[in-house]
Amino acid sequence: MLGGLGASFESPVHDYNAIEVTADKRLSDNWAIQASYRWSRLRGTFEGFYRDDNGQSDPGISSLYDFPTNDPSYTAIGAARFGYLGDIRFQGDLGSGPLPLDRPHQIKLYGSYQLNLGLLLSAGLNMSSGKPLTALAANPVYQNGGEIPLTARGDGFLTSQGFRTRTPFTTALDGHASYALNLGGQRRLTLVADVFNIFNSRTVSDYDNFVESTFGSLNPDFGVAGASSVVAGQQFLPPRQLRIGARLGF
Repeated sequence: MLGGLGASFESPVHDYNAIEVTADKRLSDNWAIQASYRWSRLRGTFEGFYRDDNGQSDPGISSLYDFPTNDPSYTAIGAARFGYLGDIRFQGDLGSGPLPLDRPHQIKLYGSYQLNLGLLLSAGLNMSSGKPLTALAANPVYQNGGEIPLTARGDGFLTSQGFRTRTPFTTALDGHASYALNLGGQRRLTLVADVFNIFNSRTVSDYDNFVESTFGSLNPDFGVAGASSVVAGQQFLPPRQLRIGARLGF
């Protein structure tokens, strides 16, 4: 205990549990398929060496346990007298909720069909739950944003698209086609075309979760869809892309 406050450091918790069902048909009768569904839960108070919620990549020295995680004086004194936002206890005993990489549902489906004339067609479908959202205030000591939770993990916040506890469910369909030309002997030319995100889905992949840019300075982009204080650029699924090429074997 520290200073009679009842504050102490707790053991970090990182629990991952999953059930996965898979199906696999190897190429026969000109077609093949691979499919899987995974249900999982990632709960706890410790993300690991990398903090995905605020982008801190300091292996072994992240700021998660710089202060007692159940310190009541943060709100009783800090918030009341100095305007601290959030509650340090949400990093510890009050915050044992979904960790940032929690994705409860993941579906993957890959199939291919080989036509007799040498044309191979295939497609891949990837579907996943969105990431849990937690609003983060700045650290009053370090001054940097994205440190102190305002709520328990995954309780969400008001975004430019309404109140959300997770980013949207994502679905992406990719396609592939290849055609092999025999040039004689061991030589073969294969023409290849790939299309990524066929339907050009522009699903939001993140919302800016920093309430403050620095301590005492509110972040004007807090809650904006497609914005981030962690990663540069717009946070949407990549737009449709086409790749063509040729492969020569000999």
